[in-house]
Amino acid sequence: MSLLDTALRPAFWIPSLLILVGAYFAVRLSNKKAMEGFKSINSFKADKTKTTPHETGVTFADVAGLDEVIAELREVKDFLTDPTRFQNLGAQLPHGLLLYGPSGSGKTLLARALAGEGGVPFYSVSAASFVEVYVGVGASRVRQLFDEAKKNAPAIVFIDELDAVGRRRNSEAAGEREYDHTLNQLLVELDGFSADSGVVLIGATNRPEMIDGALLRPGRFDRRIHVSGPDVLGREQILRLHAAKRPCSGSIDWASVAKRTVGLTGAELANIINEASFLAARRQRDYIGSEEVDEAMDRAVSGPRSGRAMGDEEKRLIAYHEAGHALLSLLLKGVKPVARVSIVGRIGDSGRSMWSSAEDGQVMTRRELMAKLMVLLAGVASELYTFGEPSTRAEDDLREASALARKMVERWAMTGKYEFSGTDNGRDLFSRPDEASGLEVRKLMKRAEQASMTIIQDNSQRLRAVAEGLIERETLSVDEVARLAGLADLRIEESEFAAVTNLTERLGDRSSFSA
Repeated sequence: MSLLDTALRPAFWIPSLLILVGAYFAVRLSNKKAMEGFKSINSFKADKTKTTPHETGVTFADVAGLDEVIAELREVKDFLTDPTRFQNLGAQLPHGLLLYGPSGSGKTLLARALAGEGGVPFYSVSAASFVEVYVGVGASRVRQLFDEAKKNAPAIVFIDELDAVGRRRNSEAAGEREYDHTLNQLLVELDGFSADSGVVLIGATNRPEMIDGALLRPGRFDRRIHVSGPDVLGREQILRLHAAKRPCSGSIDWASVAKRTVGLTGAELANIINEASFLAARRQRDYIGSEEVDEAMDRAVSGPRSGRAMGDEEKRLIAYHEAGHALLSLLLKGVKPVARVSIVGRIGDSGRSMWSSAEDGQVMTRRELMAKLMVLLAGVASELYTFGEPSTRAEDDLREASALARKMVERWAMTGKYEFSGTDNGRDLFSRPDEASGLEVRKLMKRAEQASMTIIQDNSQRLRAVAEGLIERETLSVDEVARLAGLADLRIEESEFAAVTNLTERLGDRSSFSA
C-alpha cells in the first residue's frame, strides 16, 4: 500500500483533524480568558455603603477619646447635611481631609462615623488596590471611583494607606511609573472638584512624611488632622465604651486601668477588653472582673502565660531585675512609680513585665529624661550589683534606653551645642557626626547605669525585700512594693541629676557601657 493510500484512510486523518480542531478551540479559549482577566484588572469597584446610623450603627457616639478630632469632622458633617449657613459666608467644602497617626488610633472608624452621621454614601478602598503592574490601570481605577462618587453626591471617598499611592515621586525611579500615573490622576480628580460637588476625600496614613507635597497642598488636602493616641481621660472613655457592651463587674476601677495603659491606642484598648471577655468565658464566669482585665493587659504586652517552669536561679535573677526597676521608680523624683510588677513567665516574653502609672505629658526636662533612663537601666544595674554580671533579661530595656538616649542627643540637643541641619523623615535633626553622636549616647547610658548602681547600693536592703517578695508572690502592686521597701511618700530630694554627672569612683569599670 502506498503512502498516499495510507494518508487517505479515515483511521489516519480523523485523529489528526480532531487534534487540530482541539488545539484551535484551546487557543481561542485561552485568549478569551486572557481578555476577561485584563478587563477585570481595569474594572474597579469600591466598597460602597449607604451609611446611615440605623444601617451601620457607627456614629460619633461610637468613638471615644478623640473629642478634638470629632469637633473638626462635625463641621464637615454639618456642611454635608445643611450647607446653607456655610455657603452664605462663602465657605467651601474641603476637598480632602488627611487623617494621620499611629496604626489603631481610629482613623477608619472616624471616617465611617462621619459618613454615618451625615447619612451619605461611603466609598471605602485601600490605596494599594489602585496599583497594578500594568501602566495606566491605577489611573483608570481612580477615575472610575470618583465618577461613581460624583453621581451619588454628596458622598465620602475614604482611601486607606494613602502613602501607598501618594508617596513622593522620584524622577530617578524609572520602575515606579505606574505610581506616578496613579498619583497624577488623583491630583487631577482633586483639582476637578467644584465647590458644590459634594464629594469629600478622606485619606488615612501612619506615614505622612512619605506623601508627595503636591498632594498635601491647600486645595487638595485642605485639612490635615493628627489622630494621636488617647490621653488618660480618653483611654478611660474608650475602656468604658467597650466595657459597656459586655457584662462587667462594678468593682473595676477603669481610671486606674487607664493610668496603667500609657501609650496604647484605641484598638489595643479594645483588644484588652476582648481578651478579658475570653478569659472570663474560659473561667466559666458570667461577668468580667478585675482579675481578667489585669491578665488581659499582661497578655497584650507580654503574651499568654507560659507553661515552662522556671528554675530557682532564673526566677531569682528575674526577681532582682524587676525589683531594680520598681525600686528606682519609687525613689526618683520626676518618674511615676510602676503600678504593677510581675515575674510570671510568658510566651514570647520580651523582658518587660511592668505597667507604668505615669501621667501623659507632652514636655519633659533633661532631668526627667535622665531619671527615666536610670529606671530603664536599673534592671541591669541590679543584676550587676547582685550577681556580678548582666543577663539577656535586659534586652528590651537596653533597646528602649538606647533609643531614648539617641533622641536626647540627636533630636533634643541635650548634650552639647548643635546647629539645626534640617529634617529626616519629618523629624528635626541637629548636626553631629555619627561617631560623635554614638559616643554621646554611650556616655549618657553609662552615666545613667552608674547612677542607678549608686542608688541600688545605698538601698540594697530595700532591693532584697522587694525581690524576695516577688519570688514568693510573683506579682506585686505598687502599694505592696512600697510596703516591702519601707517607703511611704519617700523620694530622693537631692538632685538625682547630680548623681548622674558626678560619677562615683567606687563603681570602677563594672558598667557594661564603658565609653
